[in-house]
Amino acid sequence: MVLDWTCWSSLIIFKQDYIANTLASLLSTPFRLSRANLSFVLDLTYPNGHTPIYQCLSLDVFKANLTRLRKRGFFYLSQLLTPQGTYLLSWSVIYANSVQKRGNARLPMWYKNLSINVTIPDKPGLLRDRFLTKQQPVSLIAKELAPCIPPSGYKKNWIVMLNDNGLPLFGKQIQLQPKRSTCTMVHWTSDCLSRPSDLITLRPCPGCNLNINKSSYSKKSVVTGSVSCSYSASLHQSWILPMKKSSILNHTSSLTATVSWAKIMDFVTASCNPSGSSMLAADIPHTSFDIIDEALPTPHLLTAGDVAASSSVVLSLDSQYTFYTDGSLINLGTCDVSMGWGWVQIVKDSGFLNSIATYKRGIIRDWPSSSRAEAAAIYAALSASPANSVVHIYTDSQSSIEGLKHCFLSDYSDSRLYYKTTNFELWAIIQQLIVDKQLSVLPFKVKAYSNFYWNDFADSLANTAHTSDDAILISRLDLAAVHDYIMTYDDVVCESNPRHLFKQYHQMLYMKDLLALSRFRFISLLTDPSRYVVDWALTWHTLMFQPKFDNSFTKENVSRHYTLKFQLFLEDLPTLESLKRTQPDLYVEILTCRSCEDHLEDFMHLFLCKKHRVKLHQILTSYLHHLTQKIKEAGDNYSSSINRVTSLPCWTFSSNNWSSYSLVRGCLPTAFLEVFENLGIPHLTAMNVVAAIHNNFINKFCKRIWNPRSYDKGLWEHTINISSKLKQSSRPKGLPKSSYLPYSFLPPPTHIDSRDSGTDWLKNSMQYGLSWFNHISGFMGRLTVLLNNRFCRMECRF
Repeated sequence: MVLDWTCWSSLIIFKQDYIANTLASLLSTPFRLSRANLSFVLDLTYPNGHTPIYQCLSLDVFKANLTRLRKRGFFYLSQLLTPQGTYLLSWSVIYANSVQKRGNARLPMWYKNLSINVTIPDKPGLLRDRFLTKQQPVSLIAKELAPCIPPSGYKKNWIVMLNDNGLPLFGKQIQLQPKRSTCTMVHWTSDCLSRPSDLITLRPCPGCNLNINKSSYSKKSVVTGSVSCSYSASLHQSWILPMKKSSILNHTSSLTATVSWAKIMDFVTASCNPSGSSMLAADIPHTSFDIIDEALPTPHLLTAGDVAASSSVVLSLDSQYTFYTDGSLINLGTCDVSMGWGWVQIVKDSGFLNSIATYKRGIIRDWPSSSRAEAAAIYAALSASPANSVVHIYTDSQSSIEGLKHCFLSDYSDSRLYYKTTNFELWAIIQQLIVDKQLSVLPFKVKAYSNFYWNDFADSLANTAHTSDDAILISRLDLAAVHDYIMTYDDVVCESNPRHLFKQYHQMLYMKDLLALSRFRFISLLTDPSRYVVDWALTWHTLMFQPKFDNSFTKENVSRHYTLKFQLFLEDLPTLESLKRTQPDLYVEILTCRSCEDHLEDFMHLFLCKKHRVKLHQILTSYLHHLTQKIKEAGDNYSSSINRVTSLPCWTFSSNNWSSYSLVRGCLPTAFLEVFENLGIPHLTAMNVVAAIHNNFINKFCKRIWNPRSYDKGLWEHTINISSKLKQSSRPKGLPKSSYLPYSFLPPPTHIDSRDSGTDWLKNSMQYGLSWFNHISGFMGRLTVLLNNRFCRMECRF
C-alpha cells in the first residue's frame, strides 16, 4: 500500500482514478487491504516487504519515467531484487528476464537513479539496510537449481559447489562415477563475487592447484584442447547450474548462466555446507498455518480442515447426515463477551443413546452477535461433514437459514449483496466450503425453547462452550478468506458493511474531537460512570426534538428555544466573562454578576449564584417529579425504576457534581431510557417522553433564571448607555485582552484521568460489541451539519 500520495497529486491519471483516490483516503485510517493468507495471488501488498518503486526514485525521475515503468510492469522494488532480498539485480539480468524486451538494452536513467538511492556505493548491488526485505523460502530459490543426485542418465551438466573455504566452484562434468557419487569436472572461473547481482559469467581456468592428472579423461570423447584444469567433485554437494548455452567448442572463451550468484548464494551455501541442515529442513513445504507467530498461543482451530480433523462424525452408508446447531452469546458489551457454538449429530435407530452419535462445541471471536454464533455452528458442522454428502441442518435461527439461502446463490460472494450482509466473510467461507466439498445442504427451522431434546442439547453445548476445556476456537478467518484480499481494521477482519464502517470511523474521530474540547472535559470527570453514562443518541434526539405549540409556547419562541438549548449544550451562553473577551471596550475587567454583585459571572456561576440556587433546585425537583410521574404512567411495577432514577447523583447541583452539570448541559444519561424500556415502552416513544421533559426544563430555566439575569444585566447596560446598536457595531482594534480563561472552573487536563482518551471505540465495538458506541452513530455528522447550517447565523462560537 502507498504510504504517501503527495507526489501523485499532480498526475492527471491518478486524479481521474476513483480507486486510487479511495485508497489514498483509506491509508489515513487504520483500515488496510491485506492479502488473504491462503490466496494464490502474488503478494504485492504493502507493508509485507514490498516497497513501492516510486519511494526509491527521485520525484522528477519517477514522473518522467512513469509510463516506461508501467509498460514494463515495474511497481515494487521487490520485483528488481534477488530472492534473498539483499541485492539489486543488474540491468542485464532484468532485461534478459523481461517477457517483452522493450527498447534497447542500454542502462536507463531510472535504473541509475534507483541504484544510487537503494544500494551501498562501495558494494555493487548490495541494498541499504532500510530496503532489505524478508528472505523468501528456500523452496522458491531451489526451483532454479536441480540436484546432481540421482544422475540423469549420462548427460554432462554444468554444476556449482563450494570449496573448503566456502568459495564457489564452477565446472562442466566430463566423467561420472555413480557408484562413488562423484564426477570429474572441467574447472571454469567466474568473477561473481565482485559482481553478485549480474548473471554468472564463466571462463576456462588457465590452471590452478585443483588440477589433477589428465590421463583419467584423455580417452573420453570430449574436446580437451581448451581444458587446462580439472578436479573431482562430490555429487551430493553439487547442484546443476542452468546455462544459456552449455556446449564447449574450441573457440569458446566464456559462457553465461541464467542466474546471478546473489540469487543462489544462500541456497548453495546452506546446501553444500554440512552445518546447513537446518536450512534444508526449511525446504520442506509448510502448511498455511505456519505463518502464525510462534510466540503467541496457537489457536485450537483455524480453518475448515482443522474442524474436520478434530471433529469426527459417524459415517453414514447413504451419505445422509443430520445436525442440530445452536449458538450462544454472553456478556455483550463487556471485555468478557463470548460467543459459543455447538452441534450434535443425530443417527436414528443405530443404538446410540437418544440417537446422539457425536457432538462438538467451541467459540468464535470478533463481531459478537447471536447470529454470528449460530453461523459458526453451521460452519463447524459443514466442516466436519464428508464430501459429496447430503447435510440436514436444524436450527432455531431464522437469520442462519437466510444466510444459507444466500450461499445457494452461485454469485453471492461476487455480488453487492455480499458486502451488505453481516458476517459476510464467514458466510462466504461457508459457501465456498459447500462448493469445494460438493455438499447438498437442507436447512430446517426449529422452534426455540420448545423443549425439543436435540435442539436443547445443542443449546446446552453452546452455553457450556464458554468455559469448557475441550471447546474449539475458530479464529483467523483471514486464513480461509474466499477473496484474494480482505479488509482489516487494526488486525480485525472487517465483516460489516464497509461504507458503514468508514462512516462510523469518521464519526468516532468527530466524537473524539468533540470530547477533546475544553468545554466537554466534564464528560471524563464523571466519578461513577456506571451510574451516569451519557447516551449520545438520546442527547441528539433531545437537542432536535420539536416542542409542541400551545398558548404558552408559540412559533415565535421556537428559534429562541433552540438557541438557548444549543448554547447550554455548547456552553456558549453570553455570560459577562465571555462578553469581556469579545467586547472588552464595553465590559470592564472588574465587572461582576449583576444579580448578586459578588462573583464573576461565568457559566458555572449561572447555577451557583445565590439569587439562582433555590430556583435551580426547584427546577431540578420538578424535572425529577415529571420523570417519575411518566414512569408511573408507563406500567404497574414501577417502584424499582423510580428508585433507580431517584438514586442518580444529578439532582443536586454543586461545583464538583459533574452529573448534575452534565444534566443541565443536555448530556442525558442512559438510565432515563432504560427505565421506560424495562416497563415495555417502545424506544422512540421513550425518547420522545424524555425529550419533552427536558424541553420543559429548558423553558423553566429560561423563565426563572436566564430571563431575570438578562433583565438585571439590561438595567445596568441602560444605566451606562450600552445600547443594542453599540453592541452590534464593530470593535476597535488594539484593545487589551481579558485575563479570564474559559472553562477555568474545570480541573486542568493533567488532573483528569479520561476513560476515553486512548480508547478505540470502533475496535471495541468489533471485538466486544460495546453498546455505547452505537450512541455515537450519526450524532457528530448531524451535529456538524446543524452547526454549519444554523448556528453560524446565530453567532454561536464552537
